[in-house]
Amino acid sequence: MLASTSYNPYSGRGEPVCGDRLVGREAVLSRLVQRVVSRSHCSIVGLPRMGKTSIAREIAKTVMGLQPGVACSYITLDAIRGSAHAYARILAETSGSGEPEAVGERIRDEDDAYEAFLTTLRRRRAGGAAALVVLDEMDGIVRHDFRDASLFVSRLREVANDRERYGVTFIFVSRRSLDMIQGAVDCSTLAGLCEVLYLQPLDSNGLGALAARSLLPIEESALGMLWKLTGGHPYLAEVLMCEAVDMGMRTIDECTIQTAQSAQSHEFTNQYRQLGNMLREEGMFDALCELVVGPQWRTIPPHTICLIKHYGLLRSTASSEEGVECMSEHLRDFLALYSRSTPPWALLGEAERQLRYIVQDRMVETYGDNWFEDVKRRHQKLQEALDRLAQQRVREKKMFGDAASDFILDYAYIGDLKDLIFAEWEKFRPAFGGAKADWERRFQDVMKVRNPMAHHRAVPADVLLDAERSCKAILERLREGNAAR
Repeated sequence: MLASTSYNPYSGRGEPVCGDRLVGREAVLSRLVQRVVSRSHCSIVGLPRMGKTSIAREIAKTVMGLQPGVACSYITLDAIRGSAHAYARILAETSGSGEPEAVGERIRDEDDAYEAFLTTLRRRRAGGAAALVVLDEMDGIVRHDFRDASLFVSRLREVANDRERYGVTFIFVSRRSLDMIQGAVDCSTLAGLCEVLYLQPLDSNGLGALAARSLLPIEESALGMLWKLTGGHPYLAEVLMCEAVDMGMRTIDECTIQTAQSAQSHEFTNQYRQLGNMLREEGMFDALCELVVGPQWRTIPPHTICLIKHYGLLRSTASSEEGVECMSEHLRDFLALYSRSTPPWALLGEAERQLRYIVQDRMVETYGDNWFEDVKRRHQKLQEALDRLAQQRVREKKMFGDAASDFILDYAYIGDLKDLIFAEWEKFRPAFGGAKADWERRFQDVMKVRNPMAHHRAVPADVLLDAERSCKAILERLREGNAAR
């Protein structure tokens, strides 16, 4: 091992990047620069930390180089109080040399600010001026303390719709599409004026270019592991490469990337939580879980599937039977972890939770706190399945850190719980009552929809109905058993 070098090309991860650090986006940049030079408005949409701000800033820098007379304003709406504040910032940042930045004290409200904004733009345009305005974090207008959000969007449309009169070209940057944002603030559409580009994760070539910025040799196996863990997510890839370089090895191999991911597992889970929060607001997170982990409890609207693909969370592929695959294997495993602990069908989730509790209680009563190893020794047929639970816990603790559960039965599906119950049936008979064969049938009903091998399969209505009845029977019997104790 070598001492860590003082220079790490991935330091400052998460900051907007430019120049040779902005890799794998050449086609996107070329397309958008061509549009803006032609005075077309653009909307850049993408997940958090996907590089939207970097792209927007690079476009502005390039356009100003190609068209020196174009003034540029870059505003982050998360930091803006309301529409009057936004107009003032745009005018100040696009003002010519010697022109006063403030409109004046005659401004009393948002209406006055807007009229002054239009007057100034018309005067500048009459003198031949043109401006490029980048509005980053466009989602920020949805927050409750942004004043006059609906009117602000309508007024932006007026300015954007008359470039000959006002001379302004807009680039809108957001996590959600403009029509989603506009739906949240109930205003007229701005989306129809823009070419929309969803910024997706890097492809394999782009990820290779990002990794090639390392001063250390990187093995092909390391690139494969980087792809499995990040799926081309540029921020997560930089996080891993930064950690890998800091480890001070002579070369970066597959093991180095895996170790780096374990050290930075919190960054991955933080990104996934942000992703989950954003998708839940649009009712898409459960749909993503069903599409990736399965099974599907309902018909998912084609528009929802299309949006998930636009974000790059699902990719079309010929190598998968279902024709789609998750952005990364790591995200797929996280969604499996989430779905196991919080199944989208609430009735199933409650049945599994109650079964985990009763298995834990009965096993501790019989064998004590170390019941897991005792049951493995006592029941040879269960050893492989129980070892798999333990291995899964170790694996997920490495991959997800504190987001992974310490409770061993959280890694058990209903089939595992059934096998534990039936292996010690005499301990559980008082709680369940009735014949073992009857309960076998009920467990099988539920397993038909919960089986983790049922990925991407919609559940037939009759199968779902049988599972619902059996879940209710299990819950009712366990409640009765608890009440009787």
